[in-house]
Amino acid sequence: MERFVLFLHVLGAVAMGFYLLAPLIVAQFGRLEGEAKSGALSVMRSLNAYAQYGLVLELITGIYLFLQDDYSVLWLVLTIVLFVLIGAFGGMMAGPLRRALDGIRERRDIAAELRKLRVFGSLVCASFVGILFVMMFHRLLA
Repeated sequence: MERFVLFLHVLGAVAMGFYLLAPLIVAQFGRLEGEAKSGALSVMRSLNAYAQYGLVLELITGIYLFLQDDYSVLWLVLTIVLFVLIGAFGGMMAGPLRRALDGIRERRDIAAELRKLRVFGSLVCASFVGILFVMMFHRLLA
C-alpha cells in the first residue's frame, strides 16, 4: 500500500511540475501577440488548475506517508510552510490569468496582469524547488 501511495505522491509532484516552467513561459509572453498570447495564457490557466489538483493529491498522500515514518519538527514546519506558499502563489496566479485572457478579448492592456504573473510564477517556482529540496534531502533536516 505504501508503494502505491508513494506512486500517487510522485504523480502529484509531476502534475505540479508546471510550476518549474511557469516563469519561463511568462517570460515569453512579450514575444507573443493576439491569438498566440491568448492560447498560451489559456494553456497556462489549464496547467495551473491541474497543478492545483496535484497539490491536493500531494496533501492527501503526503499526510499518509508522513504517518508512516519519523520526521523532524524542522522538516514538518518547512514542508507545511512551503506547501502553503505553493498553494497560495499558484492560486494567486489564477486571477491574473483570467483577467489577462479577458483583457485580450476586450482589447485592453494586460501589462499589469503579466507583471503579476511574472512575480507569482517566480515565487511559486522558488517555493516548489524549496519543497523538492526538503523532500529529497529530509535526512539533512533530522
